[in-house]
Amino acid sequence: MTYSPLPYSPLSFNFTISQYTFMTDDIRLRVGTRIKELRNNLKISQEQLSFKAELDRTYINSVEAGKRNISVIALEKIILALETNYSIFFDDSKFKDFEKV
Repeated sequence: MTYSPLPYSPLSFNFTISQYTFMTDDIRLRVGTRIKELRNNLKISQEQLSFKAELDRTYINSVEAGKRNISVIALEKIILALETNYSIFFDDSKFKDFEKV
């Protein structure tokens, strides 16, 4: 019997990391898609949203594209600029089937 300092095998750890990476990419894309959807419903541009949220337009663009990890503070600014709230923002089919790994 060999001693391992890890309570898990490195192979299973790598698998978990892969699932986590997939999950974080997926949630970034879901959040970005929802922001774009609500912004389009208001018929405002990314530039107008960025002005209302006091964020850079390029930041809004990369969040909508799912390329950025958005902070809770930035998300709150965007949600307020979209004239909505967290409940309405996350009450969408994009988040209904989201499962923990």
